[in-house]
Amino acid sequence: MAGAAPPPEFVCPISGQLMGDPVIVPSGETFERGCVEACVALGFTPPALSPCMDLAASPPPTVIPNANLKKAISSYCDRAGLPRPLSVGPEEGKSIVRGLMGIHEPSRVTRVNGEWVESTPLPPSPEFARMGLTQEEVVLVRLLDGEPSRQEGALEALKQTLRGGGENGQRRALCTPRLLDGLRRLMGSAHEGVKVSAAACVVNLSLEPANRVQLVRAELVPVLVKLLGSASSELRDHAAGAIHSLSIEEKNRIPIGVLGAVPPLLQLFASAVDGDRARRDAGMALYYLSLAEMNRSRLARATSTAPVLVNAAGEAALRRPALMVMANIAGCGEGREALIDGGAVAAVTGLMRRAAVAPGSTEEEYCLSALHGMSRGNVRFGGLARAAGTEEVLRRVAEGQGGGVRRDVAWRTLRAVSGTAAAGQYGDEDSVSPWLDDVSVMSEAMAMPQFPRRLVEPAHGAPPRSNTTALDRLRRAPDG
Repeated sequence: MAGAAPPPEFVCPISGQLMGDPVIVPSGETFERGCVEACVALGFTPPALSPCMDLAASPPPTVIPNANLKKAISSYCDRAGLPRPLSVGPEEGKSIVRGLMGIHEPSRVTRVNGEWVESTPLPPSPEFARMGLTQEEVVLVRLLDGEPSRQEGALEALKQTLRGGGENGQRRALCTPRLLDGLRRLMGSAHEGVKVSAAACVVNLSLEPANRVQLVRAELVPVLVKLLGSASSELRDHAAGAIHSLSIEEKNRIPIGVLGAVPPLLQLFASAVDGDRARRDAGMALYYLSLAEMNRSRLARATSTAPVLVNAAGEAALRRPALMVMANIAGCGEGREALIDGGAVAAVTGLMRRAAVAPGSTEEEYCLSALHGMSRGNVRFGGLARAAGTEEVLRRVAEGQGGGVRRDVAWRTLRAVSGTAAAGQYGDEDSVSPWLDDVSVMSEAMAMPQFPRRLVEPAHGAPPRSNTTALDRLRRAPDG
């Protein structure tokens, strides 16, 4: 059905568009309400109307909503995979009617004193190509209507367009500087519904890897950071999802950290009132950001980091991102000190002792990586580890079946707990994988982050994940 012309009875004879708000006029014909109102306002009766119908007459004709036709149009759009049509606004309707009257209005969207101003709203859809309007300009005109309810409707339609946009290229085509500028302004709207819908559109745009650097360059991050502290849980959810997606791109990590995302992400990760999805997104954003050395130091210096991570590791839904961030920040001196001060040695050991993380699981790898990082060059680690029973869990891994990186990590960490006796038992220093000297490499290679599909349509989506295991990735790491 996609690409076929819509049934003619679904199309307004005045606008040439699918009707979003069809109404019946006294002659029994159906038109788009906004077009009828524009004809009345301009005193013009188009040729499409029956000769007996005069829209310029006074008083204006009474119109009746055509609810059955509206429902049929919506069903048609759903089956065809098309966004449901929006109703025509007053200025948009006047522009359409002026075109029928032969009044030329060349300008459409202009920028005045840094603000986008709509001078001529959306023309009839059959005329888009002939008038040189791009899809981006069509969306902009609708978004900048000025009436919050219409803006929200336009944003909902944009969300639907972006929902499957990864397959048809829509996300890339619509990620333009002008459209991003419009979304940035709408995320600062005084109308909460507009802000929520605009933020959801940004999440969907960010799911296209090619868009991520452009979204950061469009100065959307400061607005998203502000929304992380919003009173609205839905806004916090969308903001966390967008920053998570943007932080996957390596080039974005330092700018996002510099723009102040770390403190509100930590606060959201620790939140007791937000849902697991928003908190997981915050945790995964912190993981990606902590792959950059500058952000690891920033996290290490934040007094709340260790308590937040230790507490989150105790929650099954948040355990994985918490351990992933621990493994990363344990790779710097400030980070391992902060974690040790915050009780991370006992907390991570406790997870392994209680089998809260399954033996042989990826989460166990994160635990081993975090313990190994904290053990490096820290004189306090051995005593704290012995008190927590770390030696027992490390021996279980080191003496277990298999081998490879997991066993190497346990051996190396066990040396820090047990001293030279363990080294004699488990082999010489040279027998341990040489890349273990670089904890940041190890923790990044071990990470196999879960990025749940979070397409906002109202559902949420995300980029595909690799099936490569953490250990496979480690085994392909350079030898030093």
